[in-house]
Amino acid sequence: MQNILMNLLGYFSSWVLILVTLAVALFAEAIHTFFSGKSLSRRGMIVSFMPLRDILKSITIPVSLPEAAVAKLSIYLPCFALASLVPIAASIPFFSFIPIMDNGGDLMQILQFAILSETFAILSVLSLGTVAAEATAKRMMQELVALIVPMMAAFISIGFFYSTGGVQGDPFSLNTFTKAQHMSLSVPFSLVGTLLFIFVIFSRIPHSNAGFGCSLLENCELPDYNGAPRSVLQLWSIFRAFLVVALVTHIFFPWGFFKGLNAGFSISWWAQSVNFAAFWSTVLIIRVFGVTVCWKLKELSEASIKIKNGGTWLYIALTVAATLLVVYEGIKISMETAAF
Repeated sequence: MQNILMNLLGYFSSWVLILVTLAVALFAEAIHTFFSGKSLSRRGMIVSFMPLRDILKSITIPVSLPEAAVAKLSIYLPCFALASLVPIAASIPFFSFIPIMDNGGDLMQILQFAILSETFAILSVLSLGTVAAEATAKRMMQELVALIVPMMAAFISIGFFYSTGGVQGDPFSLNTFTKAQHMSLSVPFSLVGTLLFIFVIFSRIPHSNAGFGCSLLENCELPDYNGAPRSVLQLWSIFRAFLVVALVTHIFFPWGFFKGLNAGFSISWWAQSVNFAAFWSTVLIIRVFGVTVCWKLKELSEASIKIKNGGTWLYIALTVAATLLVVYEGIKISMETAAF
């Protein structure tokens, strides 16, 4: 009986931390919107400093759908999309005290959950049955491909790098990636390739062209779609972007010093609490400032390319270059190992 109560308490704490992490994601979005709003207001554009207020307000509005909508899909699929992000969040070691999914989960499995979540969101928009909804869903599919492809390329090439280095265990495990050996100065090609991957992934996180943030439908798209499902879909888009930043932060940067925080506490619960706060505070800072810088650089680089679809070709080239650099470093290491 005691074990059952402890398990229930552990899982309850995990769900509480899910809500805390979602709150941090919303806070990061609000900070980004505040700074973007001040920048845009100086150019004569009036924007709300608290778009999240509109999201929360929409929850209380009665659900309204276009006449052609498939009501059940439009109402319930956003919930499934948001729920599909939970296993991704729970796979991050600094996410919870009691894991819902095995911490350090397989990166390809994480991508599968990401695609599943995106599929639910896209289908929920398509189910509205309007021309505007089809255009929004098409844009969402393009954004999905633009984000998933460089992430998959990064996982495969860095996994190859570790497998050629003779790493112990699964080369595609999240825990293997967090050794951050691919970002050592002793492997310069892998380091440069990884930095390119970081830039490409951050810059391809779906966001508003107006620079407001990551909230889907924030530019008053689909005005005939209102109520709680719309709010859930917007919360999903913000949480999705925040988890991408969290995964990149955890995978591509050496976080060994977090483990050192345990030494100051005799109770592991306190040590985990410090780790939790330190990691997600770091993710918040990177989301607000690091991702924004990548978005600005993306805009500047695309503006400087005059050919048709120049921005797309640029990011294809950067992704290919990053993959080749990391794979080359892996091949070089394997050849050096074989020479000995």
